[in-house]
Amino acid sequence: MEIQEITLPVNEIIPFSNVDGRGNRTSIFVQGCNLNCVYCHNPETIKLPCEETQETNYTIKELLSIIKKYGPYIRGITVSGGEATLYSTYLTQLFGEVKKLGLTCYIDTNGLFNLEKMEALIPITDKFLFDIKGINNLEKVTRKKQVNSFDNLEYLLKLNKVEEVRTVCINEYIDLESTVKEVSMRLRKYDDVIYKLIRVHHRGLTLNQKELVQGFVPSTKEMVHLENLAKSIGVKNVMSIF
Repeated sequence: MEIQEITLPVNEIIPFSNVDGRGNRTSIFVQGCNLNCVYCHNPETIKLPCEETQETNYTIKELLSIIKKYGPYIRGITVSGGEATLYSTYLTQLFGEVKKLGLTCYIDTNGLFNLEKMEALIPITDKFLFDIKGINNLEKVTRKKQVNSFDNLEYLLKLNKVEEVRTVCINEYIDLESTVKEVSMRLRKYDDVIYKLIRVHHRGLTLNQKELVQGFVPSTKEMVHLENLAKSIGVKNVMSIF
């Protein structure tokens, strides 16, 4: 298949972002996700096709032309979503072209992907921003039957492919202490990896989502406790986001 015949459904492109990996980056939010998390802050990107917000299907050539326009002002691109790893074939080819521009390529992922389908994409990806949804009973959070993603996390850590790991902190839905312990046990050997503990918030949520998370937002005291717990296990780089 010719490279320009492949298309990627994109919900939004943010030309300049400094919260999607190191440096100034162009963030590309794909349309479509394999989960439906109760606290998803980009709920408009879940459905495919999406009736509420029309996605744009870009060929690699079209997307490259946009990236080139921002190229002098950015360090690289980050593909988020939705779930970027659903489009591994497209991204493998896109990243190959983006690397020729001297830019880095990041993926923001929920971590629940099939490693075999990522065989070509992982080597060409510079870094992953990796969500940990919890340790047990993930269906309560993701509203899909899933197992945890620790095996995928460990695999990428050993390859030095992880820049940050995130846990959205919400009471009742996940066992926060157990989750933070499990993540911290894996990260304590990797001083350069950031562990972000993000307190669930209402910004960007639908009305239905706000009702689901109402009353389960951790207190500042609880967040500080979780941060200290991670540090006590040996994580060098912990950040709480309120």
